[in-house]
Amino acid sequence: MMRRLTAPGWAGLLLVGAVVAMALVSLAWTPHDPLAVSPDHRLEGSSAHHLLGTDRFGRDVLSRVMVGSQITLLVGLVSVGISLALGVPLGLWAALRGGIVQAAVMRGADLLLAFPALLLAILAGAVVGPSTWSAMVAIGIAGVPGFLRVTRAGALQVLTQDYIAAARIAGRSNPALAVVHVLPNIAATLIVQCSVAFALAILAEAALSFLGLGTPPPDASWGRMLGDAQASLASAPHLALWPGAAVALTVLGFNLLGDGLRDALDPRERRA
Repeated sequence: MMRRLTAPGWAGLLLVGAVVAMALVSLAWTPHDPLAVSPDHRLEGSSAHHLLGTDRFGRDVLSRVMVGSQITLLVGLVSVGISLALGVPLGLWAALRGGIVQAAVMRGADLLLAFPALLLAILAGAVVGPSTWSAMVAIGIAGVPGFLRVTRAGALQVLTQDYIAAARIAGRSNPALAVVHVLPNIAATLIVQCSVAFALAILAEAALSFLGLGTPPPDASWGRMLGDAQASLASAPHLALWPGAAVALTVLGFNLLGDGLRDALDPRERRA
């Protein structure tokens, strides 16, 4: 049974909700065309016409921040989906089979930990070229060990329960045990892991785009906007301020939401 979210959890939910709302609004409306170049209005500060100013090409910063939220959420959803789809079955398989299978899976996870998302993105970029999709796949694969370890640890705890022994005596197969008994009992842990992985994916995508390994120009990405702002930091610091604040607040929101969900879903936290 889930108890109510704490104040930090609600704060995280509000921040995440604001980003989602911004992304949905930007699908139908933005103050200006985020790709429209206007040399006559380059590097302008905040004004009634451009609330957050313009960049070195005269493009509206607010519109680009709004559209960049779409890529941020897409990267989070796809990369976490990849990590979840690969990590959870492998973790369940390792916990249920044990022995050599478990050792092989865990050593494979250790090996994958040696290849961070940045290195995987460089390899993917060398093969297919820098793109949002190659970054998402790299981030998703890099996140598999986290989901695998969390799933295996939770499954091992569940498998020690008496009702699992009764289910085995009744002839339940390993797939049935995983779906009927294990997954429902570790779902709360996986939800929290998803929120944490979402925040890490946002940071990773911003870093990759900043380095030119993620979303290519002229598409709006918060990391790409930060990279483009380097050349104008002295004369137009707002170019780094707004996308940087967007990344920071979004990551903060998902971290606070993850902490709130952990407190609400973890029975040990409830007893405390």
